[in-house]
Amino acid sequence: MELISFLLRVVAFPLLVALPTVNATPAISLPYPFEADKLYDLKIDQKIAPNEEVRKRANAYRVYLALTPPGWGTGPVCWLAKEVDLDVTQVNVTIPADAAPDQSRIRISTALLKKGAPRGMGFSYSSRTTLVGANATWSQKELDGRNHIDAEEVSCWAYGCARTCQVTYYTTKDEEDGPIGDKAYACVKQCAKDLNPRSDGAMNGMSMSRILAVVVMIGSIHMVLGVL
Repeated sequence: MELISFLLRVVAFPLLVALPTVNATPAISLPYPFEADKLYDLKIDQKIAPNEEVRKRANAYRVYLALTPPGWGTGPVCWLAKEVDLDVTQVNVTIPADAAPDQSRIRISTALLKKGAPRGMGFSYSSRTTLVGANATWSQKELDGRNHIDAEEVSCWAYGCARTCQVTYYTTKDEEDGPIGDKAYACVKQCAKDLNPRSDGAMNGMSMSRILAVVVMIGSIHMVLGVL
C-alpha cells in the first residue's frame, strides 16, 4: 500500500507541474433581487495582474446572462455587454423583461476574449440572484435542454425574439434539421440583426415599445413565409 501511495505521488507531481496557471475567478457583485428592465452598474473585477500571461491572449471580456431551465444545468444564453476592456470594473447592465421568466434564478457570466473575436475563452459565473419583474415563459426547447440560440451571437435584447422563433418553428424534437431548422435559424439571425445593440455595451436608447414592435414585425414576416 505504501509503495502504491509513493508511485501515485511520483506520477502526480510532474502532472501538477505541467498544468498551466489558472486565472483567478472574477469577482462579480450582484444585487438581490435583480430587477428586469432596470439599469445596474455592476462591479466586475477579472483580477488579472498586469504581468499575467493571459494578457497575451485576451484584452477584453464579454458579459452574459446565464439561466438554469428547470431540470437542466446553468449556461450563458445571451450577451449583455459584448466587449469590455479587461481592466474596466464597472459595467452597465440591463436584463430585459422578456429574457427570462419572473422569479428565475440567474447568474451573470463572463468570458475573456481578444477584441474582435467571435467567441470567448471559457466561462466564469457569479453567485445566484433572483430576477424579478420579468415576463417570459420557458420555451419547450429550453425545457427539453435543446436550446440552439447562440449566446455569442444573440444579445439579451434579441433573446425574447429568438425564443419566439424556436416556439414558432420547433414543435417536436425531430424538427431541428432540414427546412424547419433552416427557417428557425434565419429567424433567430434576423432577431439578432434587428435588436442587437450597435455598440459593444448595454442598449439603453431603444424603448421597450420599439423592441416589442420589431419582435411582432419579425414574427409576422416569418409566419407568412412559413405558410408559403
